[in-house]
Amino acid sequence: MPYTKGHGMKQAVIAPSMLYLLYPLQGILEGYPKEQFVDDLVAECEKDIRGCFEIGAKRVSMDFTEGRLATKRDSRNLWTGADLLKTSIDLYNRVLAKFSPEERVNIGIHTCLGGDCDSVHSGEVPYSDLLPSLFTMNAGYFLIQLASEKDKSSVAFIGTINPLSPDVKTPEIVAADLEEAVKCGIPKDQLGATDDCGFSPFSVDVKPKHGSPDFAREMAMKKLAARVKGAKMASEKLGI
Repeated sequence: MPYTKGHGMKQAVIAPSMLYLLYPLQGILEGYPKEQFVDDLVAECEKDIRGCFEIGAKRVSMDFTEGRLATKRDSRNLWTGADLLKTSIDLYNRVLAKFSPEERVNIGIHTCLGGDCDSVHSGEVPYSDLLPSLFTMNAGYFLIQLASEKDKSSVAFIGTINPLSPDVKTPEIVAADLEEAVKCGIPKDQLGATDDCGFSPFSVDVKPKHGSPDFAREMAMKKLAARVKGAKMASEKLGI
């Protein structure tokens, strides 16, 4: 790339979710079933991304402007009730599956509210409607619009406890994870600690890594205590 002067370049490619909307939501185009259209779309998106890498891009991001729009409840919106968020997530993951884990490290997802005519199309839709699904994409990184967000008061709760492992983190490790999150850019007054997932303390869950459900429940209580202590330690160190 002659204009980068030796610096790594990130290139954005068109959103698969936007191209998906070219096919009618209802009905089938004669001679071109939707399944074939989606196969072709995935193949062309892969080609687009690989082409960027071939000419020297270090990172490539796929746009996903339609993310929050897909959850918008608006009778004028043809996509309301069409469950297009899940459809879009599945579509992006099909594209990402064309690449190896090493390649996916440098393939990201960009989401925003739109910017045509200096306006937005889904500013009233909260990020909480999108983010849980967004992070199920097998992407290497995420680019998330925030500067123009009206409400920046959301809190990010990051997983500091792994319920799948019998190992109990020390409070010091939990605190270090939270401090690292602040270094990565999450404001310290908008950061919280949570668990990666529920502990599923059911008698029918044999908990093979733990040995027994009873032992798993015992470890769960220790993990919760470590999270609480670790969060308190991090708060004191960060001056909250």
